Amino acid sequence: MASAIGAPTRIPAPKDAHAEDALVALARAQFGFTELRAFQREAVSALLRPGGRVLLVAPTGGGKSLCYQLPALALPGTALVVSPLVALMEDQVRRLASRGIPATFIASVLSREENGRRIAGVRRGQYKLVYAAPERLGHEALLDAIAAAGLSLVAVDEAHCIVQWGHDFRPDYLRIGEALARLLPPRAIACTATATREARAEIARRLGWLPRDTVTIMRGFSRPNLHLEVRRVADRREATHETVQALRGALASPGAGIVYAATRKVVEATARALRGAGLDAPVYHAGLGADERARASADFAEGRARLIVATNAFGMGVDRPDVRIVLHAQPPASLEAYYQEVGRAGRDGGAARGLLLVAPADLALRRRLCRLAPDGAPANPVDAARALARLRAMARYVDAKSCRHAFILRHFGDEAGLGERCGRCDVCVLASAPPPERAPDEDAPDTLRDPPRFTDKPHEEQPAPSSSPPRRRAAPIPEGVPAPLYEALCRYRSALARALSVPAYVIAPNRALVEMALLRPATLDELERIHGMGKTRIAAHGEGFLRVLEDHRDDA
Repeated sequence: MASAIGAPTRIPAPKDAHAEDALVALARAQFGFTELRAFQREAVSALLRPGGRVLLVAPTGGGKSLCYQLPALALPGTALVVSPLVALMEDQVRRLASRGIPATFIASVLSREENGRRIAGVRRGQYKLVYAAPERLGHEALLDAIAAAGLSLVAVDEAHCIVQWGHDFRPDYLRIGEALARLLPPRAIACTATATREARAEIARRLGWLPRDTVTIMRGFSRPNLHLEVRRVADRREATHETVQALRGALASPGAGIVYAATRKVVEATARALRGAGLDAPVYHAGLGADERARASADFAEGRARLIVATNAFGMGVDRPDVRIVLHAQPPASLEAYYQEVGRAGRDGGAARGLLLVAPADLALRRRLCRLAPDGAPANPVDAARALARLRAMARYVDAKSCRHAFILRHFGDEAGLGERCGRCDVCVLASAPPPERAPDEDAPDTLRDPPRFTDKPHEEQPAPSSSPPRRRAAPIPEGVPAPLYEALCRYRSALARALSVPAYVIAPNRALVEMALLRPATLDELERIHGMGKTRIAAHGEGFLRVLEDHRDDA
């Protein structure tokens, strides 16, 4: 896996501008970056100091890996990276090798002979970075080889697994601190995308770090390009219908989508329904063979598949920038898991959507799972209580009547990013919409502005909804209004309303469409003269309406 390169530049801790310039030059030469982001500079600077202990919390895809890869090249010796999944290690090593950086991974999927060859290479100082799962930290041969090569730093990637997986089904995560106590690394960094104040404190404690010695760096959790929404459905059939409609809208333009479900059974059923609707929907879950999972993950990551339906086993380390929608067919077990999964949308900075579907039975299912250990036996009371507490936070998010982005920022302690209304979630869109002008064809229920609270109490079975959405009585086209243009404006409004899961009148009232078709505004200023098109609506949807008007400028 490794490539031979010359000795990397040795750079001292960046105590001055010259040292920082040297780091940027190294980042440019080895990774192609012309500059470091502010949080990367801060993390690298803190880590390069002797005895540096850094806890870095930054969104998925935000550039956390560079914060330990760059110091690993700048320092003499070999860096040990503790990583949870073989697929993650393979991907990281492949990327580093493509840049001429010698790296390898040690894993149980390799033969004993191959692991032996790689450990011998580590001992000779052949690699700058060595990746291993936490379970490998109990192997004396690996630890001895790293010590012989000269340990430069230890990086614990996806450090939230210490809290989430360590308590559940990978206890070796809780013993990483013991391995660090034996290795005595001169520097160490723990990286994660999701960690509350409590989780951050537990990570540091499990690693054996004292608060006074730990530098915590948080990059803002705000995602201004991501529209968040929760949609309540009656049952699994309605959830499938909503999933099909949302994906058709999101994938009508270039880009990709991810659908998450809580169980393998729902993953398979959802994928079958999507294929029946004409959407190619490969699946990913732990019940598949390793080769099948690797193929599905690679096809999605490399653009050969536009859609994947998966359990939460999928996604860690998948860095596809053009994901336009992440749809949860069932709520995940915690807000931390939700934020990490929905954060896989819109990494290119383009508009993206996070849609969470919730049926009455979903939370009850999650409660039952909280009380079970991974092997299906009853969980011990402490673990069950911890899981239920995380689920309660998820339920509060579902029930939230305030800004969803602000709810998430508050949950993760990112108070600096809070604002009045984001305009990028279902709650704020409805709250900022003017009172509707009720037309005869607009039968909007009162609960749209005050949706019912989510409940997992037993409920009576309702008749299964039709596979087709309810048809509304079409309003007659007023006399003198060009029908093709008016119908095009109505279709655009309907598609946008479905994509945002809001009533059509929230996008624009009927009278506004009539006036657009008659007056044909060509600019945003002219659009302001249209009845009902205030600044909020124009800022959100004005350009789209103008495109429709331009496309149909010849309609008479």
